Amino acid sequence: FRKDFCMTTLKLICNNCGGGEPGQGRIAGNVSTEKGANVSEVHVSVDANLIEFPKAMMTGTNGNYEFMLESTKDYLVKAVKDTDHLNGVSTLDLVLIQRHILGLHNLGSPYKLIAADANNDGKITAADLTELRKLILGNVMELPENSSWRFPIKHQIMDPANPFPFAEIYDIHNLESDMLDQSFVAVKIGDVNESVQLNAQNN
Repeated sequence: FRKDFCMTTLKLICNNCGGGEPGQGRIAGNVSTEKGANVSEVHVSVDANLIEFPKAMMTGTNGNYEFMLESTKDYLVKAVKDTDHLNGVSTLDLVLIQRHILGLHNLGSPYKLIAADANNDGKITAADLTELRKLILGNVMELPENSSWRFPIKHQIMDPANPFPFAEIYDIHNLESDMLDQSFVAVKIGDVNESVQLNAQNN
C-alpha cells in the first residue's frame, strides 16, 4: 500500500497596504505655494491618541512628506513654519494691500487675502498695514498675532472672496488605505506680490 503527498505554499498578498506591512497605511502630501513652488523646512506633524505620538518630519526641497501609520486609527496632520517673518515683505506689499482696502485693485486670490491678514483677525484692514509697517521698519522682529507662514488645506477654500476662517488641519478618521494627497498651500504672511525667497537657491 503506497501513499503520495505534496507540499503546498500559501502566499498572502496585501493589495491595499501601500508597500508597508499589513495593517498599515500611508498619509502623504506636498507643501507648495499657490503657484506650485515647493517649500522646504516645513515642520509637518501627525498626532493621534496613542502613546508614541505626535510624530514629525521636515519637508525637503521637493516639499513632500510621508508617514507610515497603523490603520483603523484617527490622525490629525498639520504643517508649521514660523521663521524669518520679514522674508518677502516689502513696501510694495503695503501698496498692494492698501489698494485692495480702498477698492482700487482686488488682490485676486484667496491665498493673497490670507497673506494680507497680518494680524490674524480674518479681515483686511489698515491694522494689517500697521503691523507690516512695524516689521519692515524693524520695530518688531515678528508678527505678534500671526506666524510667518500659514498652511491652508489644499482645495478646501469654498469662497475665494472670503477665505476666512480656513482649515489648516487634516482630520482623518479610521485610516483604511493610503491617503497620498493630503497637501497644503504655503502662504507667506505679508507677501502678496510673491517675492518670498523659498530657499538659498530660489529668489
